[in-house]
Amino acid sequence: MSGTEKFLFLGTVTLAILVMSHPDIDLSLTGDRTLSGVLNTPPAADETDAAPETDTTPVTAEPEPAPAPDPEPPALLTISTPADGPGHLAALSACKGLSTASAPNVDAELHVTDYRPFVLARGKVRLATAPIAEGCYSSAFGMRDGKLHKGVDYYNETAVPVYAAADGTIRTRTYRNDYGNMLVIDHGDGVFTRYAHLEEFAAADVGDEVSAGQQVGLMGHTAGYAVPRHLHYEVLTGTWQAQAGSFALAPVDPMGLPAAE
Repeated sequence: MSGTEKFLFLGTVTLAILVMSHPDIDLSLTGDRTLSGVLNTPPAADETDAAPETDTTPVTAEPEPAPAPDPEPPALLTISTPADGPGHLAALSACKGLSTASAPNVDAELHVTDYRPFVLARGKVRLATAPIAEGCYSSAFGMRDGKLHKGVDYYNETAVPVYAAADGTIRTRTYRNDYGNMLVIDHGDGVFTRYAHLEEFAAADVGDEVSAGQQVGLMGHTAGYAVPRHLHYEVLTGTWQAQAGSFALAPVDPMGLPAAE
């Protein structure tokens, strides 16, 4: 076999081997396409493996939610004359079951018959006798269990406004185990009033001036021991002492003071 014949024979055998190992080869090659070009061309990607089409639709960003508003701070009680009342009780009734050292004069409906809405302390200072929005007379001034009850008590089931008995300046605004939240107002001419067991104070603080009928707190039951909701109200006279403060003053029964015009 000549050299040319050997070359053709080997070429034919090689081609046959390639066809058997690559059955997808298209033997009808035309033009300038070569066998090596066909073998080096990657197979077409299967449709299931094709990369997803890119969505060219513009994306509109969703607006960010507005931040939640800051919580409002708790409101302080306002120092103002209430629209629905004059800052005191115009009439007074005794609480049912009242037991005091000196019970007031009452009628069949428990109305205090000799109640004076305003009294005169030291002949000069006009004070409200019951500076509350609502309530009944629950305890009188006088001896109780061997001790002097230095004021009068007014009870109400719910917290109601407590008012300044007259114009004045706040001298004490504090908490004590015996009096709870306690406020003392200086009305001048040696006359003071104390408001004890308040649920909370109004916005006015020590040194602030208040007017008659202005709200100074809410009736409460604060103390270092359990007490019912009530206002313990004292009328005090004398000279304020730097150390003892209001506890150097003499308590006076407001129910025993003369009526004011």
